[in-house]
Amino acid sequence: MTKRKLWIQGAIVTAVILIGWAVFVSSKQIERNHRIQAEVSALVTEAAKIRRENETLAEKINYYASSDFREQEAKRKLGLKKAEETVVVIKPAPEQGKEESSQTDGMKETAQSDRRDDEANYKKWWRLFF
Repeated sequence: MTKRKLWIQGAIVTAVILIGWAVFVSSKQIERNHRIQAEVSALVTEAAKIRRENETLAEKINYYASSDFREQEAKRKLGLKKAEETVVVIKPAPEQGKEESSQTDGMKETAQSDRRDDEANYKKWWRLFF
């Protein structure tokens, strides 16, 4: 009987050791799976962010390649206009004390600009730089 008792105790100890080892290995595997899952979710979030940035950049590229953008930049930076457009410049209202002198100045400028329109282009450039 002692032999049988000893054998049962040995089997129980072995079973406890095997169960403990299985629990230890399983907990390590669960921890590893958790770390991998956290890394995957971080990468998915980063991929979504990069996808949004790519979409934004694609929209900007399409806008910059459009004729509307080119036209707007030509108007803003180069002062160009379409053939059928008319450019209107609105000057701020003059102050009350300067109304009379500014009206006469405006008339002088109009007369000079009419005369300048008839001038050759090289004379206009000469006057601009010198």
